[in-house]
Amino acid sequence: MEPVNLLVVERDADWSQWAQISRALSHTVLVLVQQADETLRAFHERIGRRLQRGVARPLDRVVVLRNAAARNAADPGQDQLLRELGARARQGLRVYPFVNGASATAA
Repeated sequence: MEPVNLLVVERDADWSQWAQISRALSHTVLVLVQQADETLRAFHERIGRRLQRGVARPLDRVVVLRNAAARNAADPGQDQLLRELGARARQGLRVYPFVNGASATAA
């Protein structure tokens, strides 16, 4: 079965890297977007539930469009789900926007 890319978009995310991201996500993409009234914790819980329902397809790449301002105030433990997803993805995890000239990545 063909793998799927996962694009996670936080509320008020920085879309400035969209051209580069869209080239990297060349085939099937599952897009999950944080709702206006949804906390980051609730969003990550929803991502986990959504992926549990559709685990038949393997993940190729996980891309996260971050809201840098909200990220600075976030609980670091909330990123555990994203790290786990990146570890399951064949091509790992890529986080945007760029941080200090390089993207924050984990594989």
